[in-house]
Amino acid sequence: MIVFSALPFGFLGLLLATAPVQGGFAAWPDDWVHFANSTQLILGCIGLVVAAFLMIWWVQRTGRWYAVFAGTLLVSMLLNVAALYLFVVPPHSAGCLDLCPGRLGYPHPFATLSPSGTVKIYIVDFVLNLLLLWLMWLGGAIVWRLLSEAVELGERGLRFRLLFVVVFILVPWGLIPRYFGPPSADVSGDELRLAVNARRAAETTYSVTGLWVHRLALEDIRYIPLEVPDVLGGIDKPQAQVCLRGYTYFYLPWRRYRIKLDQTGVTPLNFQELPLTGSCWQS
Repeated sequence: MIVFSALPFGFLGLLLATAPVQGGFAAWPDDWVHFANSTQLILGCIGLVVAAFLMIWWVQRTGRWYAVFAGTLLVSMLLNVAALYLFVVPPHSAGCLDLCPGRLGYPHPFATLSPSGTVKIYIVDFVLNLLLLWLMWLGGAIVWRLLSEAVELGERGLRFRLLFVVVFILVPWGLIPRYFGPPSADVSGDELRLAVNARRAAETTYSVTGLWVHRLALEDIRYIPLEVPDVLGGIDKPQAQVCLRGYTYFYLPWRRYRIKLDQTGVTPLNFQELPLTGSCWQS
């Protein structure tokens, strides 16, 4: 019954996922999986078992378990599709020998983004991310149900119920960027040092994060050659520019921030706030 009930939601996800994305159109490629490895596939199978036990809990607890099943699955599907637009790591050169394709989706990426704007969605990765979101909502629904029973929410007034929703639902979900980092370009070594220094400069020197912007994610790193006079040997010493994406409440992307560092990669020299559209390297 669960499998057949999920078919309408899968069809909804297919329709939404093939909408225009990032200047192009999403497509389902011939290969079904791109990001997931064998360990993640095994964990996905375990996740299905956990979801079944959670649904058994709901069946034993309420006769309207089907509403919980359908509601959480629908919300998870909508969030899964929304992740195409919210969680974007554009094509980047940081951490790559050439230009790496971008990726979309969170907490598990399920689509690639080419420099031309073509999006390819991989069905197995798409389902894995949907499963993660569904487990999160099923578990959250159980916590909210237990809390509501503990405070006898059904016997409380409207004001108390609204306060309960704000304190135990809206606030935890709204502040979730403070506890889990969004996707970012994978870097190591000196590029990781540059990314950390730029993030610290954005947070402390330029006060980007605070009440509104809660988390910064690395998008890319570019180098600007600095011409040194011949008297110093005529050596080009590159300066790094780091592009960061800021996320506000509920993981909504807010702005891009471009920070220029000195030759040592420690001291910030310049800061610019940029829109989410276009390239971070366009003036």
